Amino acid sequence: MNTAIDYFINLFTIRGITSREQLLNEMLRVKLTAKAMKSQKKSIQDEYQLFELMKQSTENTILGYFPGDKDFFNSIYKVAHNVDLIEFTLKLYQNDRFGQIFSPVYLTEYICRLADEAKAQTILITEAEKSLLGLKNFVDKHKSSNITFTTSSALMFMMLKLGFEGYKNVSILNQSIYQELLIGTRFDFIYSLPDFSGKIESLNDKFMSSRPDIIATQNLLGQLSEKGTLVTVLPARITFSSSSEAKLREHIMTNYQLEDIYSLPEGTFRPYTSIKTYMLRIGVVKKESVNVGYLGYDNGLYIDKAKVVGSKEFSNHEDWRIELILEDDDENIKKYKSSTLERVKLHEVAEVFRGKSILKKDVKPGNIKVLNISNITDTGIDYSEMDSIEEEERKIKRYELMDGDIVLSCRGTAIKTGVFRKQKGIVIASANVIVIRPNHRILSDYLRIFFESPVGIALIKSFQRGTTVVNINHVDIAEMEIPLLSMEEQKELADKYAKEAALFRETVAKAEKRFQEEKEKIYNRLV
Repeated sequence: MNTAIDYFINLFTIRGITSREQLLNEMLRVKLTAKAMKSQKKSIQDEYQLFELMKQSTENTILGYFPGDKDFFNSIYKVAHNVDLIEFTLKLYQNDRFGQIFSPVYLTEYICRLADEAKAQTILITEAEKSLLGLKNFVDKHKSSNITFTTSSALMFMMLKLGFEGYKNVSILNQSIYQELLIGTRFDFIYSLPDFSGKIESLNDKFMSSRPDIIATQNLLGQLSEKGTLVTVLPARITFSSSSEAKLREHIMTNYQLEDIYSLPEGTFRPYTSIKTYMLRIGVVKKESVNVGYLGYDNGLYIDKAKVVGSKEFSNHEDWRIELILEDDDENIKKYKSSTLERVKLHEVAEVFRGKSILKKDVKPGNIKVLNISNITDTGIDYSEMDSIEEEERKIKRYELMDGDIVLSCRGTAIKTGVFRKQKGIVIASANVIVIRPNHRILSDYLRIFFESPVGIALIKSFQRGTTVVNINHVDIAEMEIPLLSMEEQKELADKYAKEAALFRETVAKAEKRFQEEKEKIYNRLV
């Protein structure tokens, strides 16, 4: 632990200055003053001269006015002028759950290896502050390459300029990757960790989406040299979404070469986000195959499970869900993919929504019953042990379950599903449950049967945002493709299933009763 950093932060905290941006602002002020001090031909003799130098050097910049007097500045200068700026920035933003993302050092090291493989002479790392852990080591290993960093933050731009001013092969651009780029250079290697959420306003018609990750990827592909490679990390929806993500997939397959698509280890970007992410390597030069698989972590990233798929074969896949591609040898998956049955997206035949968030303190005897994951059993839904809350009906109406709704667990350790049947009173679903309300085109029982089939389970798992723990987003699962039989065929299968299930339960009950009776006879002979 660097005590100077802690002391610097505490000095400002005492004065009520606690925001990360303001603290970085003041550390940059100290560093700019120290830089001005070195450029002085004569040494600074007293606190007043130091204070005046600071004002001349920093107050006409984006840093603005210093929030204190000369005594206060002198105290923080003595503490911080020798502090490593990058170490301070990392310390300042560590565990910032709602702000600046910093990727783990092992990810930057892996990117470094990929840049080595590319033998890149020109390298671009966008929003470089996100890769601050390990960034100096990356630069040290590529001293013969021209490296460009971008950042859209004025403070981060100043931090990177000061932090890497000793590197002659590094240039810093204050440039957003979410608008038309003003970079004349083409790069042999580009790495991007774009924002995963939000929406970019005021875009021109050049971009296929307003989503930041789509914009950034489209933008950066246009910056590749004739032998260039883009490595980017994107959220799971890039593999299956039918909206702008589908347009980007088509754009890549038509104009570029998808070289690798690997699922990153769960929790790579915690505590900033737990979203499931994929690393894509996209090149300009066409190749014969695509590497598909998972990256594992053990003192560094490594390829945990992979499969080489011919580029032509890969292009035949409707989406890029690697879980299904890796299971191509599974007989059920083979039959599903080769089937000629009509298939529809789930959102075309059902309304899909997530249940209501219920806090523990809200659970108490009340007028509204709450269906949770624990109420979904192997044999159906157990209505006897549901929690309840007290709430106005109008506030929970949109979460009310209707007869025939399918409930699907979206969190936990196992995938559980059931068909809700109308109960006395109002029942709502909790936030751990996805509700699927079929329309006139599909039967509830038929849909549940498909969900619990081997193919259905495999498809549901392919939408998981987590790996070991189930984490499914209702927007994602709405993209799932369902085989659509005629209503008569659906009813036939559902009736047959129900009949066989009833026979199974009856047979098991008889067997259990017989076993219990025979046990009693045996026990009685022992006394």
